[in-house]
Amino acid sequence: MSSAELFFWICLFLTVYPYLVYPPAVIAWSRYFGRGWKQEECRPTMSLLISVYNEAGVILQKLENALALDYPAERLEIIVISDGSTDETEQLAASLHDDRIVVRSFPERAGKTLCLNRVVPDAKGDILVFTDANSMFPPEALKRLARNFYDSQIGLVTGWTRYRRGETDEAPGLYSRLERAVKLAESRVSSCVGADGAIFAVRKSLYRPLDAADINDFIIPLRVVGQEHRAVLDPQVYCVEEPAEGFLAEFRRQVRITNRTLGAIRRNPVFLNPLFFGRFAWLLLSHKLLRFMVPFFAAATLASCLWLSLTNHLFLGPVAVALLFILLGAVGLARLADSRIVNLCSLFLLTSVAQAVAWIRFVAGKSDTLWTPQR
Repeated sequence: MSSAELFFWICLFLTVYPYLVYPPAVIAWSRYFGRGWKQEECRPTMSLLISVYNEAGVILQKLENALALDYPAERLEIIVISDGSTDETEQLAASLHDDRIVVRSFPERAGKTLCLNRVVPDAKGDILVFTDANSMFPPEALKRLARNFYDSQIGLVTGWTRYRRGETDEAPGLYSRLERAVKLAESRVSSCVGADGAIFAVRKSLYRPLDAADINDFIIPLRVVGQEHRAVLDPQVYCVEEPAEGFLAEFRRQVRITNRTLGAIRRNPVFLNPLFFGRFAWLLLSHKLLRFMVPFFAAATLASCLWLSLTNHLFLGPVAVALLFILLGAVGLARLADSRIVNLCSLFLLTSVAQAVAWIRFVAGKSDTLWTPQR
């Protein structure tokens, strides 16, 4: 085998590893060597933290949803954290005269993370629950979150997001199902990598102030692991959202998440060291860093394949498959066709381009600290 062929096979393996090799590997490991955790009914005090920026259109619905949750009223605090809202969000939130609701207003935009740092010290709950204004909880959500904290080793619990258009639930896509299965497996192997920002909870005693550029649903789980507690996914914990409209909104979201996560990894490289964090270091490397590098591995695979095809026509097959994959992805993004394979190709293409753009912004020293809801 020539060095060019070896390079091709290495790049091809690294391209498919995060999506086709790592998921079945970690799921198999969890089944044979994984460990669960205790779940028993308990009712710790909770503070529900709702981060908002110009959410006048949904804030009343969110607060009515929160007030209707099946959890003891005397053990629940609901904090609306307004990061420089310029619409009627704060006035609408204050119009609901309920002792459980606290409105914390910050006139100058500072970003969700800095606002959380200011609010958390005054939160009354032993458990902090993080959510967004458009994320609606089923009545039993808090009880299901709470039962996991019966186990003293559990420091953080995350759920997942179910998407609904009007009254119709959307069937989870292949990527969403795979992501949930991987996070559950990671939870049983060690700790899951990252949380769902729309619904996750952490012990207040484990919360540590974050840097302005930190992405809270990634760094908070890391800090929990760093304090020798576990971060886990409870598959029965979920919230309901309307899906973001359009590929452009999803593209911007992917750029922002990738950019901020890369910055977080750069500031916390110790978590990639297996001498300190054992299996979790492998989970973090596979689930995040190698996945974010897929655009470059894929480009190197295609380039090397094109080079090899000049002298070995057998490599024309992989070239044709790659170009067809890109074409189907472009067709899907242009909304010229709609099928499972087209949607899968378009999602991969959109994600890869977004990750490449995020890398460019990251290398250029640009960070996406402020967030604007994509709706």
